[in-house]
Amino acid sequence: MKKSFLSIGLFALVLAGCSDKSITLEDNLKNPLFAERYSEELVDRMVEYKIQNDPILEDEEKMKIIEETRKEWMEIGSAARKKQNEGYSGFLISMKELTKGELLYVDNMLYTDTLFDVPPGPDLRFYISTVVDPRDVKFPDETAIDLGELRSTYGAHAYVVPPIADPQSYRTIVLWDNKLEQLYGFAQVSS
Repeated sequence: MKKSFLSIGLFALVLAGCSDKSITLEDNLKNPLFAERYSEELVDRMVEYKIQNDPILEDEEKMKIIEETRKEWMEIGSAARKKQNEGYSGFLISMKELTKGELLYVDNMLYTDTLFDVPPGPDLRFYISTVVDPRDVKFPDETAIDLGELRSTYGAHAYVVPPIADPQSYRTIVLWDNKLEQLYGFAQVSS
């Protein structure tokens, strides 16, 4: 029995190593919530070299790299905040399960932030709906659009939202378990 679990585990690792579906930094930076946090932390790190009067600053080439990096990532952070301002955002409201994180709906995409965290479920999915409060209707309601199964219960992700004639009317993002018919949480997003 122990050997079969070990064999299954090794087989799973081999399969995982064969798939080249790794997410790159460039992929993550398409998420404005991720891009903002990453750029702010990188800029802070570059500024910290100067604040601490780090000996690395004695090397002119490295000092130039630090300054160019700071300027470049300040622009990237600014662009990420501008993109966020074009969309609708909100924070998850927990129901029976502790859910947390910021959601951003912009350009037919739903993004979760880097602090997104929910407990796993058998069939967790994101929906977008026109209902203000999913507790007030039999969910999923007739306007609810299934955005797909949760890719992970942790961290920054992106989900395609089909084109909607009136996106402003779809202001509620719902985290729902289809198999358990359980509301995990929802966010009311606004500009």
